[in-house]
Amino acid sequence: MSTFVRRKICEKINGVFNCNRIYYELEVPSKKEHLSENKFVLHWTPSKGNSAHLQSSLKALKDLQCDTELIENIHFLSAQGKEAAKVEFVLRKDPYIKTLLCEKQNVTHEFSNKHIVVEFSSPNIAKPFHVGHLRSTIIGNVLANLHDELGYKITKMNYLGDWGTQLGMLQVGVEMLDVTQTEIQLAPIETLYKAYVKANEAAKIDPNIGERARQLFSQLESENCEPSLSKQWHFYRDYTIKELQVAYERLGIKFDMYEWESQYSQKHILEILRMLEAKHLLLPEKDGRKVVEVEERRIPVVKSDGSTLYLTRDIAALIDRWKRFQFSEILYVVENGQSDHFKALFKTTSRLLDEIKENRLKHIKFGRIHGMSTRKGQAVFLKDLLDEARERMFEKQTQSPNTKASLNNKGTADILGVTAVIINDLKQRRQRDYDFNWDKALQMNGDTGIKLQYTHCRLYSLLEQNAHLIQDNVVESRFDYLNEEEAIDLLNILGRYPQVLWQTKEQLEACILVNYLFNLCNSTSRCLKRLPVKTEENILKQKQRLLLFQAAKRTLHRGMNILGLKCLNEM
Repeated sequence: MSTFVRRKICEKINGVFNCNRIYYELEVPSKKEHLSENKFVLHWTPSKGNSAHLQSSLKALKDLQCDTELIENIHFLSAQGKEAAKVEFVLRKDPYIKTLLCEKQNVTHEFSNKHIVVEFSSPNIAKPFHVGHLRSTIIGNVLANLHDELGYKITKMNYLGDWGTQLGMLQVGVEMLDVTQTEIQLAPIETLYKAYVKANEAAKIDPNIGERARQLFSQLESENCEPSLSKQWHFYRDYTIKELQVAYERLGIKFDMYEWESQYSQKHILEILRMLEAKHLLLPEKDGRKVVEVEERRIPVVKSDGSTLYLTRDIAALIDRWKRFQFSEILYVVENGQSDHFKALFKTTSRLLDEIKENRLKHIKFGRIHGMSTRKGQAVFLKDLLDEARERMFEKQTQSPNTKASLNNKGTADILGVTAVIINDLKQRRQRDYDFNWDKALQMNGDTGIKLQYTHCRLYSLLEQNAHLIQDNVVESRFDYLNEEEAIDLLNILGRYPQVLWQTKEQLEACILVNYLFNLCNSTSRCLKRLPVKTEENILKQKQRLLLFQAAKRTLHRGMNILGLKCLNEM
């Protein structure tokens, strides 16, 4: 991954330019360019600055003491059409290959002073964990892992909805069905959902049900809430989290903290209303509501009966998070349909507190999945979707003649199924809606999660069988036997890893990393076919090819970890 070479070039460029992103802005040219001349180069296009400034600075750059062990030459490439002017660093082949294949590959941690809070998943108590929550969970986890890999301080937060009149409705349903504590404890999400549905159906016939639900929620909001009711509500939340954590574990996700909408009680809300009034942002309506104005839209924050809305609690939560974390950025991973809500939240909060700059607040939007259901019908619980993926994958494994008998089990099928679902989602552009198809997601061929796992297994097996050839840690200074087109291509793909991470972070698009890993797997497969190890008689060729495959596995493993995948060694 050329971290050493990149650091050396960064040191030189920083002597001329003041830029702290150079490490990631260095680019490996396209396959066509690097294969035509069979040389290794890195290009750098400054984020700011014109062509004349770049050319005038080149002399100073060349006058610096070049590290002759790494850099052969430095050129200025003039702007051509839409292509901006850039600096080209021609690298010495053997030292560069050595850094790609043999260094420890630690990514620089230059952002440790920046704290990123990522709020994602965030389902509601007693409501279905629908596919929108699934997308939020998968995308949010990748963005958090990616920032962590780049050296940022990360807080993964799950903010669960446990407030509002609908939760009084839940309690009514529990009473109507006479649900026991044991029943809830055994299957909390499904049991509470049934109770919620029961109460809603009854409320359509009997208006007293709705009134009873409002009374119960009013009691929960009250500082004088009956202890037994409050205790029962805390049980619901605790049991729900325990069940969710099982599903999150299958998805490779661990949150740093779980928080609740109910944390922001009347005391917090009254403080927000006072702040809004002090800033003259709270405007009265004729019907008794109070609103804030956002881009000529009047957004309610207090109902006519004096009760508050979701926006008010979100403002309280955002201000509280700022006080606790002093974050550099906070990312809310929520579907496209909530754009107006987050625009109101960000603009209102930044006007309330000057230090919470609007550019620190980001709504990470995503589109919807259509057609994702189980064979039994529409899926409403995350567990059902993951179980469906496992069962379908198990069927495929059972029918495949290539599956090892010892691995024909539900555990491997579960990892493969989850991998397929995650990659099928992440390979899409984030904001696009897409149609889900089980057969396409789980297919063995093509660009799917199965390809990543299969390639990882092939590399693991090859390296295990030939570990004795590279276990002495003696590394050659020359790499004369990695000169085939396939080897050069894979080396250049390995060299692109840091820039791909940066591009993924800048665009907040996981599909950039996913497509890179597909390319890495395709290039690796060509090398496995063209550059055999077992039948090669030249031991130096064997060793150098194994080092190449070792670096490919290392990079694939790291990329898969960022995507939240559990890497299989056999399948």
